[in-house]
Amino acid sequence: MAMTSEQYDALVKLMGGSPESRANRAARRVLLDGITQANAMRETGVTRATVNHAVKRYADANKLMRSVYIGPEK
Repeated sequence: MAMTSEQYDALVKLMGGSPESRANRAARRVLLDGITQANAMRETGVTRATVNHAVKRYADANKLMRSVYIGPEK
């Protein structure tokens, strides 16, 4: 379930996230650029739990939005 930059930015805005936050930058790197959470953690200086929470939050929101507009994944 790939996500575009535009989709990610829309989710951040709809969810009231801060585009400049380190957690958001880490999640963006994982979800859009495909780096590991460990590398995102090292790049941004946030904790492993913070990266994991942000990635899960935006990935879950993406899945929900896709199911609403496209239908359930098969």
